Amino acid sequence: MVQRVAIYCRVSTTDQSCQRQERDLVEYAALSGYQVVGVWKETISGTKNSRTERSVVMALAQSHKIDAILVTEMTRWGRSTIDLIETLQSLHSWGVSLIAQTGLQF
Repeated sequence: MVQRVAIYCRVSTTDQSCQRQERDLVEYAALSGYQVVGVWKETISGTKNSRTERSVVMALAQSHKIDAILVTEMTRWGRSTIDLIETLQSLHSWGVSLIAQTGLQF
């Protein structure tokens, strides 16, 4: 079964771009045989609690519209270790994986 994935890219400041992350993750998905449902990008500090695009991806996960979320590295997803653990617990309860291009998968 082909996994349906959401690609999530984040940069912290407006002088940065999600272009490299998006390119690398789309390529990674193709090589891995994943079906990309969409790409969600945002420019916001990782310390901010309200990340609109990440919330959209979490809603997709909760409604079982995706099987996994692809990120370049875990720091692009989690605001802190506690935030990462909390979101991983939610994703796990919905049967959705978080996969970092660096090879880590939860």
